[in-house]
Amino acid sequence: MLNLKCFKAGKGDSFLMTWESEIKNRLLIDFGFEGTYRYLGPLISDFGVNDFVIITHVDYDHIGGFFKWLSDKQHPINRQLTVFLNTPNLIVAPDSSEKVGIKHGVNLEILLEERGIVPKPLFVESENYNTLKIGDVELVILSPSIDILSMLIEKWTANKIYQEYLNQKLQTNDRVGVDVHKKLRSKEEILKSPPQPHKWEDDLLNSSSIAFLLKYKGNQLLFLGDSNPNIVCEHLKCNESEPCEIDLLKISHHGSKHNTTVQLLKSIRCSKYLISTDGSGPYYHPSRETLVLIATYGRKNEDESITIYSNYSLDKDKLLTKDEQKNIIFKEIEELEFDSKF
Repeated sequence: MLNLKCFKAGKGDSFLMTWESEIKNRLLIDFGFEGTYRYLGPLISDFGVNDFVIITHVDYDHIGGFFKWLSDKQHPINRQLTVFLNTPNLIVAPDSSEKVGIKHGVNLEILLEERGIVPKPLFVESENYNTLKIGDVELVILSPSIDILSMLIEKWTANKIYQEYLNQKLQTNDRVGVDVHKKLRSKEEILKSPPQPHKWEDDLLNSSSIAFLLKYKGNQLLFLGDSNPNIVCEHLKCNESEPCEIDLLKISHHGSKHNTTVQLLKSIRCSKYLISTDGSGPYYHPSRETLVLIATYGRKNEDESITIYSNYSLDKDKLLTKDEQKNIIFKEIEELEFDSKF
């Protein structure tokens, strides 16, 4: 059995997967914000040689709790732990040093060195060499490409990324679930002119996100981080005529309208979707457009039931009409389990 825990990570992501092979393996995907660590700490205090961490990308809603973990001197970190993280040189610690013992401006590379952790890169190297085996689990890496990482390193610096984080923090409002000041588009408008993904060159921080297809004893789970859907579709090797059977799709970028496309949804067969967000500003994810596309293209027809899981309660009535909610189950969860199909 594979167990997936979905932590309350604010606007961010944090998931813990546990499964039984010959030995017990665990995989932590992202750390959310700093406050997420209060949920994570007790569960990862004994992480060791059989456990793995993936930090999908450099946004602070995915790595904030990572700093908290590195600074928690009461709990040693096993140096044999495997951590996958691209471009650690582009990350500096957030400015909350009085609480977590880190001074603003300290590069993540220094903190990792102090803990004896040497992160490994994880990206699409070639069409024939993009898989990672962890016991009975296989990860097929779908994003990012080396071109994206190279341009990220060329265009961005650690201080520039940190300033971007501070700017977003200033825009943050209290949790309201949807932006009440924005006029919602009709379903007809959305389907006639669906939102388009950003060019990856114009959205390097999110496009550099690690995305992968997780395979476990007949189950297939798609974890998309904040990745670009065009990049994912390019490497997924599925299409409308030959769709992949997916048991769970972790929607990219907390349900942003620019990260879920008609092409992606038509390339898979899936009845279970997962969105990680508390719905707060400035972006008020998930987008209505994303839910309309899932309801329309994420199933064969409206008579087929689908489930949209979330780690917080979604205000569905402000996102979809009653008619649009037909045969859609919205469910707030803390964990999911997947039995072996073999």
